[in-house]
Amino acid sequence: MSFSFLSPPSAHEVHVSQWDLDAGNGDFDRYWETLSTQERERADKFRFERHRRRFVAGRGELRRLLSRYLGLSPGEVALGYGSDGKPFCTIQPPGRNICFNLSHSENAAALAISSGFEVGIDIEKVRPIEEGMPIQVFSIQERAQFAALPEGERQEVFFETWARKEACLKALGTGFILPPTHFEFDLSIRGDTTPRLVGGEAEEASHWRICALSSSPNCAGAVAARRMDWSIVEMT
Repeated sequence: MSFSFLSPPSAHEVHVSQWDLDAGNGDFDRYWETLSTQERERADKFRFERHRRRFVAGRGELRRLLSRYLGLSPGEVALGYGSDGKPFCTIQPPGRNICFNLSHSENAAALAISSGFEVGIDIEKVRPIEEGMPIQVFSIQERAQFAALPEGERQEVFFETWARKEACLKALGTGFILPPTHFEFDLSIRGDTTPRLVGGEAEEASHWRICALSSSPNCAGAVAARRMDWSIVEMT
């Protein structure tokens, strides 16, 4: 695994990395060595080995990528957690303010890194829609739009919208303490967008930018931040 260092994102960039959690089995032992005691304890609580290995691959690669921006070894990356559980780097070089957010769905993982502003990312494997989920996720107006969609479009639109909402909530650091309906979207707009309403307010919505994440055909993804002047840089 490479530990070469990277320049942090500019004030107008969000660096996005994506990887397959099942592809790094050859790096499992090296990933394991970089984890904290708490992360290893959490990994050992998984009932199924596949889930345990995916967790280790996610946290190990997160540490490897963060280490390249912080000028540390992966094992030296120190993570703290906000009151709502959002992780952050507790040790950073002078003059740096790296913010990040991690998402995973089945074997897919995605990481967003920014400088000086909070960012949220979400990736969702497209799968059958559970009964009742649109009612839980959508506002009344969104439900009406969703019901009017052709049957063949509903699955893709649902997960695209779900990823947008989750990314916004993760940028706030609240998870789902706030309801998904806190962020309301025009479902007819695909790709990059802004919310129609945030907390029922159009003015607040005007401060948000949500960018569609380029991912595999069977995934939906989004990156969100409460500022307008940024764009995604896909990292390889």
